[in-house]
Amino acid sequence: MGQEKTHMDYAYELDIAVKPESRVPVLDREFASFTGAGVPLFSLGGGYYRYALIDILARFHARRGYYVVETPMIANALLYKVSGHLEFYRQNMYLFKIEDHDFAIKPMNCPYHILLFMHELARYRNKVPLPFKVFEAGRVHRYEPSGSIYGLLRVRGFTQDDAHIITPGEQAVEVVYNVFEEMKILMENLFHLEITGETVFLRLSLSKRDEIGKEFMGTREQWEKAESILEEAARMIADKYGVRYYKEEGEAAFYGPKIDIVMKVVEGNIEKEWQLGTIQFDFNLPKRFRLYELVKEIYGIEDIYIIHRALLGSIERFLGVYLDYYKGRLPFVLAPVQFAIVKILTGDAETDAKISGLAERLLEGLVRNGLRAGIIDTTKVSISRDVRKAETTVKPAVLVYIGKKEVEEGTLMVRPYNHRKRSRDKLVIEYREPEDALEGLLKIAESLERPVTEISGYAPRIPGVVNHYF
Repeated sequence: MGQEKTHMDYAYELDIAVKPESRVPVLDREFASFTGAGVPLFSLGGGYYRYALIDILARFHARRGYYVVETPMIANALLYKVSGHLEFYRQNMYLFKIEDHDFAIKPMNCPYHILLFMHELARYRNKVPLPFKVFEAGRVHRYEPSGSIYGLLRVRGFTQDDAHIITPGEQAVEVVYNVFEEMKILMENLFHLEITGETVFLRLSLSKRDEIGKEFMGTREQWEKAESILEEAARMIADKYGVRYYKEEGEAAFYGPKIDIVMKVVEGNIEKEWQLGTIQFDFNLPKRFRLYELVKEIYGIEDIYIIHRALLGSIERFLGVYLDYYKGRLPFVLAPVQFAIVKILTGDAETDAKISGLAERLLEGLVRNGLRAGIIDTTKVSISRDVRKAETTVKPAVLVYIGKKEVEEGTLMVRPYNHRKRSRDKLVIEYREPEDALEGLLKIAESLERPVTEISGYAPRIPGVVNHYF
């Protein structure tokens, strides 16, 4: 019995990420020698995955009222001195000098997002609507000891689906509730993960009252108010979705309390916890950037909160856990190989010419329409072996079978993977001309894309001929 695969095995087979310990041909060095430990090198399939996912996330958030931004990878260290990171987080930061000035590689997106909010206020004053919501698929780098680095789950460079919401206190409960709804919509429509009272729970990380002012920054009144807002939002979520919540005293961040949305994952007889979204309240940054004074002057509002939130957390870590959970099966929109055309040759020249001709027409048509497709050349004798190889490596989202029967009867056997059932469905397309067969496959693609289209306006299509995977 072979060793059980890890998430990095699946990532390597899908051509999503390069294993750092893999050898670079001829140069006789491991990839980590050139990229650095804990800095994932995404490959061709990883490019398809990342660009499609980030496109979906940007459009999804824009439709939900977020401004979509991009911030620089480096900043003058003064920015992180103002934010407090240089004082409290220095050991996890990468610092360097340019012309005798101190700079930092970005460990957090939040200081930039606050600057953008302040910039908008300086230009447009109270025309800027509150809550002010900013989203970024932001690349950050944080120092981790080499002994703690592991695959995609613990890295030094990663991408956050990061958003910050600047909101008056009176709207904070609604904001937190809406973040949960956003997470539920995204998980169910894009990743096919059911978010119910049976599958997830909320963890409220609170302060310790006697440590406020020491381990936890701010006043007792600030903490009590923020924690009451979070608990009220948790009760609203529990009432609507039956999602239970529990409190953990002393587990809050030093700048404010938070809610973690945790999924229960059962593998065999073992139950694991998979943290999905997180919602963090922050008293520290508004004070450091003097937002209280600015918001009071412009809006006449006394209390303001910055809410840090991420639905996936880290794109890399989420991918790693998802690959483990679904054994390498990615959703259709994100899969490196969306269609694999199984071309079953017979040895008869005339029949094989028809099979090859149809396969090539379908491949060309799928790619022309923005999809990723490849052809598996096989025969009746080797079909089981060749399909099994594809199923245990690149795992195509849809298998399309073309053989003697299909070209003679004008039918196609199509097997899309169903994440809910964790198995392949069986569909039959009838056609007279190759164009009819292509139209049938495109309709299947549209049906698989529909949940994503509903939440982001359209499903991104990044075309590719991926024959070399087979």
